[in-house]
Amino acid sequence: MLHILSFLCAMLALAHRAQSTGVIVPLYSWPGTDAWTTVYESVAAHPSVPFYLIINPDTGPGTTEYPEESYITGISKLNSYPNVRVLGYTYTNHGTRAKSEVEKDIAAYAKWANYAGKDISLAGIFFDLTPNGEDQSKLDYFQQLSATTKASSLDMVIFNPGAKILADVPDWFAAADFIVEYENTYANWVALAPSEHLSAQGNDAKKAIILNQTPVDASVGNVVKLAKNMGLGAVYLTYDDNYMGLSSVSKIAVAVSQRKARHIGHHGH
Repeated sequence: MLHILSFLCAMLALAHRAQSTGVIVPLYSWPGTDAWTTVYESVAAHPSVPFYLIINPDTGPGTTEYPEESYITGISKLNSYPNVRVLGYTYTNHGTRAKSEVEKDIAAYAKWANYAGKDISLAGIFFDLTPNGEDQSKLDYFQQLSATTKASSLDMVIFNPGAKILADVPDWFAAADFIVEYENTYANWVALAPSEHLSAQGNDAKKAIILNQTPVDASVGNVVKLAKNMGLGAVYLTYDDNYMGLSSVSKIAVAVSQRKARHIGHHGH
């Protein structure tokens, strides 16, 4: 009987792991003229799938106190879905941008929670162009930015080096909720085993991958299933390399929502 219970617990754990993967979308397109409709529809159609949506009004929050009306309308609609977390984009130039400038962006995004008309509060910050840990002197800079973000009632921190962390791996993952360890082409992803792209020291549930230049005939489902089998926290594929197109979102959401994950080999073909 104990063996059966242990087996059932293991199966439940695996099922939970397979279901934990979310969809991370660089939602960089302007939200006017129904540009985000496919995102709204995908979010609504898959309420059990977590969506992490990164908005970027002007390479950051912009220079005005609050975003323009189209963003206010779009963000408030996204916030109406319980499975969505909206994050604000900022960049760090691999830790060379003045920390005070990044902190201004954090403060600007945090202030959106005070907007009286609609709910445009953000869940966190997406830090783009972060280092891969090879320069160990950069870690403190990002630990401080993470602490500033959390102290500003922005509870989620995502770092995007776009490559695997090479040093101080536990410390980097302790400072972030997700780290995008792969942001590169579909062709490069399938050319190597996932272990070549991602750091080896666990933290799979905090790892995210973003594939661009995906061929239109590529199997989005296979990549997503592999990500789920690996227990990755979030995945995205796009057909372009500037993240303006959103036609892949619905396919990714369908694949992530599938209850059963199966092992499909190292290359995800």
